[in-house]
Amino acid sequence: MRLSTGVRAVPRAVLALLAALAFAGATSTAAAAAETGVHVLAQNGFGEHENSYSWSMGWFKGKLYVGTGRDVLCIEDETTQFFVPLEQKYVLDPQVNVHCPANPYEMNLRAEIWQYTPQTRKWRRVYQSPDNELNPAEPSRHVSSDIAYRSMADYTEPDGRQAIYAAGVSADEFLPSLLTTHPPRIVRSYDGVHWEALKLPRVVVHYPGGNTRPMGFRQLLVWRHHLYVTATPDLTGDGALFEITRPWSAHPGLVQVSPPNLDIFEIAVFDNNLYLGCGSESSGYSVWESSGDGRPFIPIVTGGAGRGAEITSVVSMHTFHNALYVGASGWYQNTLPQSEMIRISPGGQWTLVVGATRKLPSGKTAYPTSGLEDGFDSLFNAHFWRMADFRGGLYVGTNSWGELVKEYKGKGWLGDLVADAAGFQLWATCEGEDWYPVTRDAFGMGEYNFGARTLEPDGPNGKELFIGSANHAQGTTVYDYRESVCSSLLNGPRRVAAPSAMIAESTAKGKGTLLSWKPSTAATRYEVLAAPQESVTLYLQPQPTLPNGFEYEGAMPILSSPEAPGSIPVTLSIPGEYEPVGTTSGSYFVAHGSAHRVYEVVAENAAGERSDPSNIQVGPAPEPPATFDALRGILATSPQAGAGARIASAHVSTPAQRLLNAAQAAWSRGDHARALADVRRLQSGTLAEDDEVAALARRLERRLLYANVAGAP
Repeated sequence: MRLSTGVRAVPRAVLALLAALAFAGATSTAAAAAETGVHVLAQNGFGEHENSYSWSMGWFKGKLYVGTGRDVLCIEDETTQFFVPLEQKYVLDPQVNVHCPANPYEMNLRAEIWQYTPQTRKWRRVYQSPDNELNPAEPSRHVSSDIAYRSMADYTEPDGRQAIYAAGVSADEFLPSLLTTHPPRIVRSYDGVHWEALKLPRVVVHYPGGNTRPMGFRQLLVWRHHLYVTATPDLTGDGALFEITRPWSAHPGLVQVSPPNLDIFEIAVFDNNLYLGCGSESSGYSVWESSGDGRPFIPIVTGGAGRGAEITSVVSMHTFHNALYVGASGWYQNTLPQSEMIRISPGGQWTLVVGATRKLPSGKTAYPTSGLEDGFDSLFNAHFWRMADFRGGLYVGTNSWGELVKEYKGKGWLGDLVADAAGFQLWATCEGEDWYPVTRDAFGMGEYNFGARTLEPDGPNGKELFIGSANHAQGTTVYDYRESVCSSLLNGPRRVAAPSAMIAESTAKGKGTLLSWKPSTAATRYEVLAAPQESVTLYLQPQPTLPNGFEYEGAMPILSSPEAPGSIPVTLSIPGEYEPVGTTSGSYFVAHGSAHRVYEVVAENAAGERSDPSNIQVGPAPEPPATFDALRGILATSPQAGAGARIASAHVSTPAQRLLNAAQAAWSRGDHARALADVRRLQSGTLAEDDEVAALARRLERRLLYANVAGAP
């Protein structure tokens, strides 16, 4: 059963009850989450709200480990004020229910590592950072060695001994005099209880920001039995890639392996190669690949995938179904964050999955294969923060800034709608194209849980997905999610399978939107629901300019007022209340009108039992209608279609082009069954590896099936 699939037409009394539960404290919120099928395993920062992030997670010898980040918002503001003192960014109450001490050096920044035993469902704090370093800015106080543990990795040594490593972040950025005497640390444990710091050499990071010492480590990764880490000169998390040589020895080494021209945010292993997700404030994000053995990194994606500096940096990467999914983010006019997702195939071809339509330098237009634009069609999603595969699906947790608009509560139904959009979102797909909203409000606990910072399944075939939140006000929450989006597509406990593979296709002459889906076994009818896009204008202030030009991971837009100097009006569109717009016994429906709406479909059997909702689609569709000619144009540039397809000659054709020509000819002479069979053949075999060809062929197939209402292709 999927949860919180949108803002429904819920009675006001129920909304009031949910709001009361959100403020009722730990016991009530945990009970509310449990009722929806999600269990809260820890909350309120493991008993200390200073543990604001579950910043890392990892499994080790059958137990789950969580590394925390302390007072992250206060630290970000103190760091910003250090570099941009005129901004007066460090304040006592930066957000609702978030309090920072008048003296920032009074913060207890001792990061922690917690251990969870699934059999007993018990937590145990197994490590707390020491704070034995004197604060150079205030010598009567001490500084914690680690203010956060940002990544974890399980590494097996050559002799078979297994250890878990945790990458630390220091306070050195806003206390730069510590950079030479207080380098960031990596800690290790062989039993999960006793931890020691590696005796690492002091290094300099060579990256586009210059040559400087690191203040922290962002990501640990094991590749080909070697241990790698990204070293970061600032809290944003960008930097360079290092190999930790002989990590088991008394004095491990640190060797930079990335070139100095790359500003690295994320690393991932895909197709047995190493991929770097990079950022640039001037040219946009990029992805680079190396096959190792001393070979250089080569560019796979550059120029922000056609959007330039509008999307500045990679935030997350994950391998799923033999493809590398990349989540990237940027800031619009320094006020409004945007997020998109691309998918990279083993051959290096990339495809837009979620995001805004754009014209590429090649002249081609890239459309999102999912049919969803930036942020899963929600501009509240600042980051696609973390990804994980779980029970056959790919899950994406977001960083949402919806919590900032709580001030709109009580200002009419639209104000309530905006205010109730708070909390991180969790989305899932079973094959990469069709996306389902699992929750849009942090499982009903979205008052302050704005980010799904960590996602960690309990093994490849596990039955639980652990989600660690970012929560500045109350401290992090750890959820245990056991449902499966993909299982709802089969007749299981719900008896009625959810409709799947819904596609929105523009009809001929723009008379409406054709919605079609794969039939659901046992369904006797389908109800189509639509949520209109409601618009609201917010006033925002530009972000302070940091030395590296990027924003912090948890950076939020700065709300302002119309009369404030420098305020920029930004109009947001968010889905309103879902309402039924029609029913049908078939597997298609034509939604008339040109208004922007979000659609989903629910199946129902003869007994009145209902399925979970389908994947969502947006109408009008972002792409023009699917036609034979449109597919022919994509085939002409597809690497999988054969070398001849890329030769500009009217006398050259490939098997794929000939098959398409045969389909069009069959359609013209009225042999619709043959035309459909040929188009389906284009979706299989080698051509299925070309996402654009497969997606357009799928849409063309639906258009042929329902040509009587969609119009001729």
